[in-house]
Amino acid sequence: MIDSTPARGAFRWAILALVSLSHIIGAAAQYGINTLAPFYQDELELTRAQVGLFFSAFYLAMTGASFGAGWLADRWGVGRTTLQGHVFVGLCTASAAFAPSFAWAFVSFFLAGLGYSFLNPASTKGVMAWFHRDECATAMGIKQTGVPAGGFVTALIAPPLVLLIGWRGALAALGIVNFLFGFVFSRLWRDPVYEIEHGVGRTAGPEAKKPLNVRGFLPASFGTAFLLIGQMSLITYVPLFLKESMGFTAYWASQALAVAQGGAMIGRVGWGVASDKLFGGRRKIVLVVIGLLSVVLMAGLSVMTREAPLYILLLIVFLAGVCIVGYQGVSYALIGELAGTTRTGVAMGLMITINAAAATLGTPLFGYIVDQTGSYAVAWRSLAGAIAFGCLGLSLFLKETR
Repeated sequence: MIDSTPARGAFRWAILALVSLSHIIGAAAQYGINTLAPFYQDELELTRAQVGLFFSAFYLAMTGASFGAGWLADRWGVGRTTLQGHVFVGLCTASAAFAPSFAWAFVSFFLAGLGYSFLNPASTKGVMAWFHRDECATAMGIKQTGVPAGGFVTALIAPPLVLLIGWRGALAALGIVNFLFGFVFSRLWRDPVYEIEHGVGRTAGPEAKKPLNVRGFLPASFGTAFLLIGQMSLITYVPLFLKESMGFTAYWASQALAVAQGGAMIGRVGWGVASDKLFGGRRKIVLVVIGLLSVVLMAGLSVMTREAPLYILLLIVFLAGVCIVGYQGVSYALIGELAGTTRTGVAMGLMITINAAAATLGTPLFGYIVDQTGSYAVAWRSLAGAIAFGCLGLSLFLKETR
């Protein structure tokens, strides 16, 4: 049992800050897709379903690449894997800025998703190496706060950037920052001393040779897949929902997405602390509570009209961010604990593959429902039903480690 200072020293918080910054910068490119949607939708002559397909392209790539990316993270280590991810995200996001059509943008975002698939397995592996279980979900929540923080930053700075350099310039800027940060991360990353001396956290030794218990991961992976569908649908379509149904301008609809992302930053830390401290390290009950609250909030969005008070609408969007965008720190801690440090990368790859496959189908399906019915209310209610189904699966089939 490792109870030495390297994994407990103050330096682990500096490492956590570096990993969180990586997520902020990577997510800024990812969320540029939906934040800028009200600006490029008309110029590229896109339907709502096509806007959703951009996110699907991103997650389709993650579906195919995450398992392999996790396998590489176990072998290459965190620093090298993260470098590859940021460089690829940066180049492909910048390419999307030159898109003359739907097809060009679709391919660019698909390739950016390939790069992004390297970031989550590597960062999760890094957190599992530096933190013990009694603070793992908290640390994972802080790390995952970088994702909505990236969306929050993008929602705040992208619309003003559009006014200065256009949506193409704003998207290119997000790509350039990712490209450069990959080299900064690679230079600053350090593995724990214990890992370097004993090979912990890499695929070496008898533990790493054991086959991965795939059956144990399936309930968690499929249950959280419905939460990810809800997350991607929310952050993709909230700007369009606010613009088309609530009467917001394109500028303020994009800015309002920062409300959801701000809630997500609070949720990812808050749910992690609750799981570690309030629920004694249990993850399942926290995920189920988050899911049930998300069902209520999606139903709440379905009854919003232009006559609804603005503060109630924004409160629901904020709380939806807390719950449906804020759950992932707990789910990633769960997967890391089920897998163990040596197999965290490949286990995360498996989970993200399943989650991303669901998001690839579910996100444009939300837009398709709106296109066919002309009603966001129907789509929000359908989403609430899907999340409820995922909660039922988690309740019945997920078994936690003791």
